[in-house]
Amino acid sequence: MPGQPRKADADPDERRARLERQAWEAADAQRRAGARIRWAVVVAGAAVVVASIAMLTTMSRPAQSSREAAFWSVPLEPAAPLPSSAIPAQSAAPTTSATPPATSTTQPATPTHSPTRRSVAPPPPAAPAAPAPHCPTAETATLNDDATGIVYSGPWYAAGRRGLGDFHDDVHATMADGSQVAYAFTGTGIALFSETYSDEGRMDIYLDEVFQRTVDTTSQVRHAQQSVFSACGLSPGRHTIRAVKRSGTYMLLDRFDVTP
Repeated sequence: MPGQPRKADADPDERRARLERQAWEAADAQRRAGARIRWAVVVAGAAVVVASIAMLTTMSRPAQSSREAAFWSVPLEPAAPLPSSAIPAQSAAPTTSATPPATSTTQPATPTHSPTRRSVAPPPPAAPAAPAPHCPTAETATLNDDATGIVYSGPWYAAGRRGLGDFHDDVHATMADGSQVAYAFTGTGIALFSETYSDEGRMDIYLDEVFQRTVDTTSQVRHAQQSVFSACGLSPGRHTIRAVKRSGTYMLLDRFDVTP
């Protein structure tokens, strides 16, 4: 009847409950919509990441192949003198001079026979390498292969009484690629003497842990006491030379010449 309050207006509790329910339903709808949006963003981001990784992988493969091809195409250099300007200057507290040769140890095995196995990367036949000048002076010290301070890493052995013209008639030899010999010295010059022959191979030379060159010691005729690497005009002080076998049946060390 006119003037009579409606039921909804007469029941404020029911009206409040209805409003609260409507507000809760609206908030719940907003939460569901927000969850769907967040899920869509996560899926889209994951798709972008996967696509980016696939693209980077595809682009890096040709570059890697190019780097590998460039590395293996670098030509090797024969034994040659090292310019003094190419050696990094180092200074350190001087130490005692080179130790005189010690008594050599003779082993029954000698690397005088023809190669018994092929190396991983056999070098082609080459003409005898020209000896590298080693700037000797009146004070240059000659160290035999068994001198104190020479450090051999890998399966090396001493071969004596070979009768092939070696210094002190003996050498140290190895057949394992990766074997190395190192010597720390105090002076301004160093020369590494080895042998050149058809069963020799290539060795990597490092000076003060800086790669210098790969030396090829192959030749058709045997040549003993060959200066296959030398460096002159170094800064006075402490230096280190290291040679690593890279190929061939044998790698030999006959002696070091150190110039103070």
